[in-house]
Amino acid sequence: MVIAYALTLMLSHVPAQGQTSDRLYDEGVPEEGEVTFRSGKYEVIVQARAAWTIRQISYDGALMGTPTGWYGTVLIPKGGEWIGTGHSEGGREVVHSLALTVDGEPVEFEPGATVEGERIEFVKTSTIHKFATTWTVTLTPEEIVERAQLRATEAHELAKMYAFMHCWTKATTTWIAELEDGETAEGPVGSEGGNLVNAVARWVAQYWPAEDLGLLCYMPKLVTGPQARSFIWEQDRYHKYYVQQNQGAAFAEGDELDFTLIVRAVPGETGDWSATKAAVEELRERYPAED
Repeated sequence: MVIAYALTLMLSHVPAQGQTSDRLYDEGVPEEGEVTFRSGKYEVIVQARAAWTIRQISYDGALMGTPTGWYGTVLIPKGGEWIGTGHSEGGREVVHSLALTVDGEPVEFEPGATVEGERIEFVKTSTIHKFATTWTVTLTPEEIVERAQLRATEAHELAKMYAFMHCWTKATTTWIAELEDGETAEGPVGSEGGNLVNAVARWVAQYWPAEDLGLLCYMPKLVTGPQARSFIWEQDRYHKYYVQQNQGAAFAEGDELDFTLIVRAVPGETGDWSATKAAVEELRERYPAED
């Protein structure tokens, strides 16, 4: 039986007058360590150095999302550098609070812990540049649901924003996507350094033949914005999947973004995409299109 604890960490990040602070996050938010979540065959690790976002993802012991880059939401302010999750070239994402619920009960968030349950919900609030953000990951035996909510705290302009990033294993060999018009496209993936797909997509999947797995990312609401797109960056350390929300967008104070991405490992995929397409239809029934 899970022992319930409440965790509400909303203390000020500003040091008292005459004092200095080298904290990265608000007082009370752990700044070191990691926590492991397990539900069914899924395992997700979140890490302090990544602003308590995902660091790696496994399915049935197979490391599908590798710790070779950053996950979550990142952006470049106009004239600036990357900010968000593990990126600190242009400034830090400041974490304000963490909350963990397991099977409906609040649970203490403790670095080093392994948390298991049928439904694990982890909620982080933070500031990324001039956005107040809420990032939620929900883990069940069926899938991983990630939600990114952002609200502009003042008017500003961006050079680029990635709403979601996933460092899928470099062992995938092919990809398939359903594009905005409902048509599908597919092709090989390797380590040539190219950007594949390069279009707004309802879902994108990669095939991992060594594990007979499809690595599926499905979105009920399409991400739109100036030069929005989904793409796979093929590198020798990962085949990284990005959902780009914009390139060169302006936001007014109070503007909001709210996007959800569902990650599904699809066992029994043989490379003909039949298992993946069946999983897509099941997700489409449970998470119908919102746009």
